[in-house]
Amino acid sequence: MAELPSGTLIEAAIMIAWVVLILGVGLWARKRIKTSGEFMVGGRSIPVWMLGMWSAGATVSAWAFFGLPGGIYVSGAWQHWSLCVPMIIGMPITVLILGRWMRISAKKYNLMTMPDFIGEVYSGKLIRIFAGIGIVIGCVFYATAQFKAIGVLFGTLFNLPYVPAAMLGIAVSVFYILLGGFVAGAIINTLNVSMMIVASVVAIGVSYIWSGSYSGMLSALAAMSGGAGWLNIDAALGGTGWLFWGSWVLILSSFGMVGQPAIVQKLYGIKKPNTLWIWGLLGGLLIGLTCPAYCYMGEVTRYLAILDPSINTQIMGLGFGADGVVAWLCVYKLGAEAPVLGGLLIAGVVAAAWSTIDGFVMMAGAAISRDIINKCFRPNWTDKQLLKYLRISMLAVGILMVIETLFPAEIITWLAAIGWAQFAATLAPALILGVLWKGVTKDGGTAGVFVGMVVTFFLTVMYRLPQSSLVPYGMGTAGFMKAFYLDAGAWGFILGFITIIVVSLVTKKQRGPLYYDIHKDVANPDLKPV
Repeated sequence: MAELPSGTLIEAAIMIAWVVLILGVGLWARKRIKTSGEFMVGGRSIPVWMLGMWSAGATVSAWAFFGLPGGIYVSGAWQHWSLCVPMIIGMPITVLILGRWMRISAKKYNLMTMPDFIGEVYSGKLIRIFAGIGIVIGCVFYATAQFKAIGVLFGTLFNLPYVPAAMLGIAVSVFYILLGGFVAGAIINTLNVSMMIVASVVAIGVSYIWSGSYSGMLSALAAMSGGAGWLNIDAALGGTGWLFWGSWVLILSSFGMVGQPAIVQKLYGIKKPNTLWIWGLLGGLLIGLTCPAYCYMGEVTRYLAILDPSINTQIMGLGFGADGVVAWLCVYKLGAEAPVLGGLLIAGVVAAAWSTIDGFVMMAGAAISRDIINKCFRPNWTDKQLLKYLRISMLAVGILMVIETLFPAEIITWLAAIGWAQFAATLAPALILGVLWKGVTKDGGTAGVFVGMVVTFFLTVMYRLPQSSLVPYGMGTAGFMKAFYLDAGAWGFILGFITIIVVSLVTKKQRGPLYYDIHKDVANPDLKPV
């Protein structure tokens, strides 16, 4: 590893100050948490603008701030529009499909998690268990991407090996969320997203300084050797660029966003239901700023590396492959030229990771202790016991994530995509059909959640990951799509959707109480006439 520029001392000081601030908020919030409801949804009294910022941060996360520039550097600028546009429209459409019912039914049914909502629409223990398992699987994959980003960046900045650097990031996030729960997460992630916005503005500014106009840079790239292929989606990912784009739109746009618990569960905490539209609008605007900004950095780095081939050698010399792009930019280039800006960028990337990690630790812990154990097997737990076991489960999930982080099978962008796909395939079909289609049944919803969860996990592990361990930079994903034409998560989503419809058409019309609140024109057989 090359010698660190002297300016990295300034960058390290900025990062240490940020960590101290984050831990301080966690300690402050600890004294204000008395019940499991306050821990998990903040007593449903969080301002909508704060939750909108948190949800946007969870949507973008480290895969966009760290992994996406690396993916663009290697695979091409076509990802700029194909990934960012579906994300920008996803949150507003989620509000239109699901937001109203998520929020107005929260108090009546004491909803705190996504399996809560599904359980009250479809009824039954099995659907809660399957949804909870799918959430834990998705959380582990997605959080691994965040921890890997922190490990790469901290390792480069503090000259540490990857493993202890990643564990340092894990320790900070688990510590503050175990202490302060939803309240700490809301406050800390308002700070995190504010830093992400600052970092995005910095990214746009320094990228323009290095490359000049955006259109001029792309024209220069197209004129250079290999540039046209790098810009052309027809040639991307070994000829599977359009297949990837179709899968990604299906998973990330209106349908897939509905199934992302790290984002949608924030709706439970909004103070005033009539402000839901602000959540969707604010989220879309913030994603529209932050995601393209870091795409820009990946394109600019590719441009600089073509002008000076030694840059590629330096990036790959860090030992992280394409994931070394942002680490090199922040630590080596800005550390030498503008360390204060480099420190802000580093804080922005880490903030993006932390804005997601805490939500996943909470979700996976709640899926185990509340959705599966408490709701299905130990209904007599007191609130104090539930709060205790929530924290224990979250700690156990953190340990599991540590183990998974030691063996990351793909680069950060693809790890996040696997987690996102698992959420979408497991949860989104049941949520969408439960709200929009009167024909759903308890057995149909249960079967659909199970099929989406199992198909996505099976295809990911049995076909996608082994290929990716042999072929770098996400080409395992391309290999999968060459054989199966869609991403593993897209197949899980489609088959889960079809399963719900088919099974519902041939099974008894059993539903949960929330189903009849949503579809008021369907008679509830459980209500006795007065």
